Parts: sequence; C-alpha cells; structure tokens
Amino acid sequence: MANYVNIASVLFDLPETKSIRNMKKAVLQNTKDTLEKLEGYGLDLVVLSESVESKGQRLEDAETIKDPGPFIRTYMNFAEKEKCYVAGSVKLVEDGKIYNSIIFINSEGFPIGAYHKVNLTIWEIEGGLTPGKNAVVLDTSIGCLGGGICFDLNFEELRKQYCRLKPDIMVFASNYHGGFVQALWAYECRAFFVSALPFLGGGIIDPFGRELAVTDCYTPVAMARVNLDRVMVHLDYNRYKFSDIRKKYREEVIVDIPPNIGSALIYSMTNKRTAMEVAEEFDLELIDDYFARSIKLNANSRR
Repeated sequence: MANYVNIASVLFDLPETKSIRNMKKAVLQNTKDTLEKLEGYGLDLVVLSESVESKGQRLEDAETIKDPGPFIRTYMNFAEKEKCYVAGSVKLVEDGKIYNSIIFINSEGFPIGAYHKVNLTIWEIEGGLTPGKNAVVLDTSIGCLGGGICFDLNFEELRKQYCRLKPDIMVFASNYHGGFVQALWAYECRAFFVSALPFLGGGIIDPFGRELAVTDCYTPVAMARVNLDRVMVHLDYNRYKFSDIRKKYREEVIVDIPPNIGSALIYSMTNKRTAMEVAEEFDLELIDDYFARSIKLNANSRR
C-alpha cells in the first residue's frame, strides 16, 4: 500500500568564524531557529547536518539519551510539537565513551535509538571520540531508517551491512558530500538517501540515485514527498510483464524504468495492494533474488 513520507534535509548555514565567541550557543540557536521555520509543513522526517555536532559541541558537551542536554531536547521538542521524526546530529555518551552520532527521535518526541559513526576520521579518534561498531536500522511508523555519517560513505563493509538490513531511508548527516557515492549507496541499498550538509547540494535522492530535491542558493531546506511502497526488479525475465501490469492497474501502479541501469522500480500508488503483492501476482523476480540466482548458476556452471 502506498506509504508517503514527507522528508526535509536541512542546510547547516552557520559558518565557523572567530567572531563567534560561544559557538555552542550560536549553533544551538541556529538549530532552534531552523526547526522553528519548518513548523507547519506536515513533515514526517527532518534530517540535520553533522556540523551541529562538530561545530556545536566539544567532548565535555556530549549528551546522553537518559538525561538529554540542550541539543537532544531541541530535537525532542520539535518532534513532539510537529508529530515528526528527527534524525539529529549530536555527541553522545554511552558507557563512558563519546560518539559522533545520529539520534533518532520519534513523532511523540522520544529518543528511539542512535547510530554511532563507525568510520571516524583519524583526527576524530585522536581528538577523543570512539568509533561505533555496526550499521543500525530502526523500524518506525514511517519506514525502516538507517544512519551514516560523513567519512562512513567511503567504506564498502558498512554499505554491505546496510544492503543486508534493507532500510527504506538512509539518513546521512555529514560535513562531506560524497558525490556519485551517494547514488551508489542509494542503489545498492535499494533505499531513498537523505543527506544534510553544511554547503549546497544536500537533499533527497531516490533508489536509483536521482535527485528529487536538493539545497541550492535559493533553497536552504530540500523537501520531497516519497512513496516507500516499492520493489526493485531487474528487466531480465520481467520486462515483458510490465505492459500487463500497466494495462490492469493503470495509474494505481507505476513502473519506473530509468535509462541505462537495466532495472525498474514498481510502486503501488493506492491502499488496495502493496508493490510486493503486485510483484507476486505477476511473478516478478526481485533484483537481489535474480542476482543471487545468477551467482549460484554461474558457480554451478564453473564446476
């Protein structure tokens, strides 16, 4: 069944300058002001940049989930007021260790979990931060959310973990864009990818890596409405069935075929059926099942 989610990616636009004496206070106020401007839009998920953590907090400013400090409370207050999930950047303390983290706040204003940056930069480790251990996904009322932070984007092992966990939305809080690697993560995870950055070009891309909305010189907040009820299939053995799907369901099902990739997204646009039910009805083979079958047949053939 169609599962629409309204997403916002926030541009962090407070430069770090020597003229700002109390950077923590300035970043906190900037974050509050930014969230206040997003009130009333009916958003389901807001993602904030890693710059909140890197510029707004020192090690001694790290917060805990059990005893939230000013940054986590800011996220909680907005989430509760707007009935919206927040993926917020923050330094977190757990078991005496300090992490560069994304904290996830649910639509009732409660922390429901956190992702700790697995692949810290060398200077972050030298500065006293501890790396996280694994990928993290959270099942929520708006879909399955996964997290990644900045330098993480460079590491295949973490991406493969998320491929197995199958998030609906990858949240990327960063001080680094990543270029085409964002699209690689989106495609391999079969997920929407939301990046929040301290410079232009952050935003929301679809599971094929196509831009749906990005921040630019006119747009400090990128917003997009996405439908999470989708399945991805390869064109092989499936494409001849697409015309039958379109004829039967017309606008109730979208078959989205981008150029040059060799695969398609099947979206259910109604509450009458899910995309998976459409795939099962027409005996469509999901892309990851097709790749697994191909690997197995190739291995058998080599023997």
